[in-house]
Amino acid sequence: MSCSLPKRILVVEDDAEMRHLFGLLLNGDGYEVTLCADGAEALSMYRKSPFDLVILELLLTEHDGFETLIKLRRMASPPRIIVTTRSSWTAAEVFFKMAKQLGAHEALAKPFTAEQFLGITRKLLAEN
Repeated sequence: MSCSLPKRILVVEDDAEMRHLFGLLLNGDGYEVTLCADGAEALSMYRKSPFDLVILELLLTEHDGFETLIKLRRMASPPRIIVTTRSSWTAAEVFFKMAKQLGAHEALAKPFTAEQFLGITRKLLAEN
């Protein structure tokens, strides 16, 4: 009988309420979740112990999300990555296109439903 460990997810979100919401949703779905507020902290955590998936806000107030995305994709074992940003922001579509060109696997516009978020998360982790 094999006992598999839960998938590990790193959430990089500078908005404390969103970070908490991501944590609640992912923990409730059985994932091992680590939360951080900026890209520099995320890169440090990833170097110590790689994750299966990274949820990354593109418009971080500290250590740009695009810079973090590029550095994550250059890691020896790059993670699957979902990028997020507000859909009400004019350049969101352009940012998502750029993020996909830089190696993001999925893009999710805020606001979104829990079902949309968990559906994309499950899909990417099943492919991993």
